[in-house]
Amino acid sequence: MNATASIFTPPVVGALASKRPVVLVVEDERTQRMILRAALERDGFEVEEAVDGLDGLRVFDRVKPDIVLLDVRMPGMDGFAACAAMRQLPHGDRLPILMLTILNDLESIHRAYEAGATDFITKPVAWAVLGHRLRYMLRANEAFKDLARSETELQRRVAERTAELNAANAELEAANNELEAFTYSVSHDLRAPLRAVRGFAALLRSESRVLDARDRELLERIVSRTQHMSEMIDDLLRFARISRGGDLTLEQVDFGALVDRTVRNMNADFPRTAIKVYPLPEVSCDAGLMGQVYENLIGNALKYSAKRDAPEVEIGMQVSEGENVFFVRDNGAGFDMERAKTLFGVFQRFHADSEFSGTGVGLAIVNRIIERHRGQVWARSAPNEGATFYFTLGTLSRAALRSELRDGL
Repeated sequence: MNATASIFTPPVVGALASKRPVVLVVEDERTQRMILRAALERDGFEVEEAVDGLDGLRVFDRVKPDIVLLDVRMPGMDGFAACAAMRQLPHGDRLPILMLTILNDLESIHRAYEAGATDFITKPVAWAVLGHRLRYMLRANEAFKDLARSETELQRRVAERTAELNAANAELEAANNELEAFTYSVSHDLRAPLRAVRGFAALLRSESRVLDARDRELLERIVSRTQHMSEMIDDLLRFARISRGGDLTLEQVDFGALVDRTVRNMNADFPRTAIKVYPLPEVSCDAGLMGQVYENLIGNALKYSAKRDAPEVEIGMQVSEGENVFFVRDNGAGFDMERAKTLFGVFQRFHADSEFSGTGVGLAIVNRIIERHRGQVWARSAPNEGATFYFTLGTLSRAALRSELRDGL
């Protein structure tokens, strides 16, 4: 055997030998082992031998090879049993194991795969391609190892990200709890003194026989401002509830019917205003929240156009670049577009109370509701030329939105 090995084996020195992949050859025929060793060492492999299945398990556990060539038919423990046993060892779960079978022995090939073999090589062995076959199997095994490492790393990152999300959710829950406490404070701690101020002012106002005109005017201002502050508190609480929100209750909503109801409820206070409602589709949305959107937008349109000689409000929808874009348009006071960036902020108002009453929260509520529907809301206006408010539900491409903001619809 040594003579044969010396013929085929090139000299290997130093650290180079340790880099050679280790092949465990489990073969009961001595001549076959010698030939396999010679061919494999010639192709740059380091070879370990075992004479049967039990011996193969002992050598396997000792040397922890990179790949195994395992004969099928051996005395004692055959190749099938040895393969199955190797798969149970810590080093053997994913190791390439090639079974040596007789050509066209379909039963052995079938049993080899059932035992856990990676592949098979038929006898007589094609020595010219054996080394290439083994190196291919080793490369494939390394690829699987890399994939397993990547999977482990991915699982680690997912676990870290999940922990971060859980922590963020905990922080969000804590913030919501703080918001609940704030809401309770606003609802109870602020309302009580406000009611007292308004009550005392109303009591003084009832004593009109001892008050002069200037005193009555000041009391009227106190009552009016406390009423306004109460409305601001109500709107702020409404905004907090919508911002905190829960899951949307999505259903198919007839926007035409929704707008008709809103217009009927408001039209009595603005009998001079001509209101035109164009056909509107059914939309999947939260009916209650979208009712609030139309109530705020239509209410603003009616209020800011009321001083016109012929006030007009239009409500409808048009398609822009494949998106349904809903609008509420009026011919009222309008506003300067240079201030539009603050339009949807809380308590942002462009007109004095002496011109138009309001709390400056309505559009912030509209914006929050549209955001929760994953939509966009924006406006086009000019002073004394009316205003048009647009909104979408769902997704609107940024390019389309930029175009519409720039050019209008």
